[in-house]
Amino acid sequence: MEKRTVSTMRILGLGLVVVLVLVVIFSSYTIIAPGHRGVVVMLGRVEQSVLGEGFHLIVPPLVRQAVPVDVRTKKLEVYAEAASSDLQLINVTGVLNYHLNPQSVNNLYQEVGLDYEAIIIVPALQEAIKAATAQFRIERILVEREVLKSVIQENLTRRLAVNDIVVDQLSLSNIEFSEEFNHAIERKQVAEQAALQKQYELQAAQKEVEITLARAEGEKKAAIIAAEGRAESRRIEAEAEAGALELIAEQLRGNPDLVKYEWATRLSPTIRTVLLPAGQDIILSGDTLMGSGE
Repeated sequence: MEKRTVSTMRILGLGLVVVLVLVVIFSSYTIIAPGHRGVVVMLGRVEQSVLGEGFHLIVPPLVRQAVPVDVRTKKLEVYAEAASSDLQLINVTGVLNYHLNPQSVNNLYQEVGLDYEAIIIVPALQEAIKAATAQFRIERILVEREVLKSVIQENLTRRLAVNDIVVDQLSLSNIEFSEEFNHAIERKQVAEQAALQKQYELQAAQKEVEITLARAEGEKKAAIIAAEGRAESRRIEAEAEAGALELIAEQLRGNPDLVKYEWATRLSPTIRTVLLPAGQDIILSGDTLMGSGE
């Protein structure tokens, strides 16, 4: 009976040892998932080593454990109430893409823990937005939106780098102004539209005046050109007439008989004349002369 009890105790002890060995074996390794890093903690103390992706043996077990930390790029949307340099209220929504420095996740885990978004990133982004908008007047914020984003991103990158958080990209998804400012913008736009309409009407009136003046100038130039044309025509006629008279006078001076002929042809139409060359000995009968008058 005692031998059976001893044998049973040995079997139970051996089984316990096997169980303990299996527990030790299964608790001595860990697998780090893709996109993660393992922070090794031994009896509450964070070690300097960081485990990469894959299979790792943890020795001694139970007193050492690996805490997985996600190092993939994450998206965080933060809402902030800010003010411009002229004290106008602005509501800004920033969208941040970031990731943890894989080589330094042990420091972040030791100093901040896994709730680093609420503890560090959100307050830092809100503060960066407020500090940046305070540098711009309200009317310049939309015009210089890219500049504003760059200022926020540079400030945030510098602040988060202290805790080994890397900024990938920042964007401003929404910028809202106060109701008073929106109404002021609407009134300004209405006034600008009215001013543009008045300017258009003034330009149209000026254009009409220019057209009228141009038409009058054209008519004036046309009248001057026509008058000059008529004057030039008269001048040419006068010169032609003078030339003709000069030619006639020249002919008359060179041919005195032509003057006599012109004189004779301008006598009464009933008188028949005959022009004879000078120095000719021709005698006409009385009948011939009398017949000339018939």
